Amino acid sequence: MFKLARGIARHKIGFIAVIAFAVVMFSGGEEEAAKPSSPWGKGAEVQASTAPSITEEGGITSKLGEYANTAGEYAAEKFLGDKDLNPVKLGEDTVGRFDDVNGAMAKANGKEQ
Repeated sequence: MFKLARGIARHKIGFIAVIAFAVVMFSGGEEEAAKPSSPWGKGAEVQASTAPSITEEGGITSKLGEYANTAGEYAAEKFLGDKDLNPVKLGEDTVGRFDDVNGAMAKANGKEQ
């Protein structure tokens, strides 16, 4: 379990790239053809949806992005203050902690690394 977590922490860019590639490959990207509203109306024309398009409203992704940015700014202002956070150093510290825990587990089980 710790080896898997350590591997994901070390290779997070590749892991995210593999997931993104899988999403793109399996999403299809094509819209389904309009279907009749009832099984008996196969010859009837299907009316177009009156829902607003994604570009008119900006889409849910842009709204979520705005909310995330607002939350990030609030957290930086209220909680972080003048702290200097280096994500690379924090990642290295986390991987080091996983290594320490893995070594302690091996030592507790009588297996030296």
